Amino acid sequence: MLVTRTVSDPAPESAEDPSEREFGQAGIALSTYRFPTGWFIVAFGSDLAPGQVKRAHYFGEELVLFRTESGQVHVMDAYCQHLGANLAVGGTVEGENIVCPWHGWQWRGDGSNALIPYSKIGCKNNVRIRTYPSMEWYGFVLAWHERHGRAPYWQPPVLPELETNEYYPLHPHTQMLNRVKVHPQMIIENAADPYHVQYVHKAANPATTASFEVSGYHLHATVNAHFGGGRAQTWLTPNGPVDAKIIYDNYSLGLGVVRFPSELVATVQVTGQTPVDEDYTDYFYTQASVREPGDTGDVPTGRAARFLALQQEVIKQDFFTWENMKYLEKPNLAPEEAHDYAALRRWAHRFYPGTQPSPSDFGYTADGAPDPAAAKA
Repeated sequence: MLVTRTVSDPAPESAEDPSEREFGQAGIALSTYRFPTGWFIVAFGSDLAPGQVKRAHYFGEELVLFRTESGQVHVMDAYCQHLGANLAVGGTVEGENIVCPWHGWQWRGDGSNALIPYSKIGCKNNVRIRTYPSMEWYGFVLAWHERHGRAPYWQPPVLPELETNEYYPLHPHTQMLNRVKVHPQMIIENAADPYHVQYVHKAANPATTASFEVSGYHLHATVNAHFGGGRAQTWLTPNGPVDAKIIYDNYSLGLGVVRFPSELVATVQVTGQTPVDEDYTDYFYTQASVREPGDTGDVPTGRAARFLALQQEVIKQDFFTWENMKYLEKPNLAPEEAHDYAALRRWAHRFYPGTQPSPSDFGYTADGAPDPAAAKA
């Protein structure tokens, strides 16, 4: 289903309360199952050298990440299926396998048993550790999470800015990782909320939504923002105030991309909202900017460096609210807000499958295979 709204389609007005109209009497609840479907960042690629093992806890599970000697990254449940040792605690890599520290059992990246070093049978073919489809994407390690272990039905996007040398490297100069007490969906709801910018981020003038669209696994929104309001010039707006359009793209609930325009400093910001457990989310963040004129180095300089540092601080200003807020199933919203908030929440529900796979689950055919139609953003 495609849901869109643009500034040429203002929020409808009626005598009916906007929250009542958009949310209904019952409201739109947050799923009781807290771990949505999608690609999620589980590490920075630089965290895993060849032969390295890393412990992680995401989606309410203990995980082990490891990079084989050939450079391939794998993500799997942490516990050895022999006697339950945690492979992430003392485990090692031998060739393309991870080795249990307790009895030396070796496991392949696909979760199958490769070797029982002391047994005449060599290995067991009827046992397997759960694995998560994984990939490296612009310096991040991604893992696909789906409640029932079904395969990915979409792939992360290409970011054209990072395919050329026109931008500084995305890593490591702006990397941040913060553990925040918030559900990942509540972070994504920022895309429907331009009005907080004036209050949380101290903008001189209010921001407004220019367009808002949800379709498939993709949310796309544009926001009109005013920079340098009330001042003749600032370091960011040396020629006076600037009206700029900020572009938000979210892919399921796990990956976010924000683009700032060239009227300021052209940048692409990449975020990951990865659920740790029922309460906490790891918020991964990086941002790359277009190079300063004539600069061929990897370290941002000039206005670019200053803008990147500013954005790191701006994003942290949201944490206080996220960590102390309560999800309201039926919020009381102004007419300008209600449509987009409700559209986002209805869209988000497709990423929470029930306790059993269903033919109606978004992204999958009746037999559980990825639905090609759902792969279209």
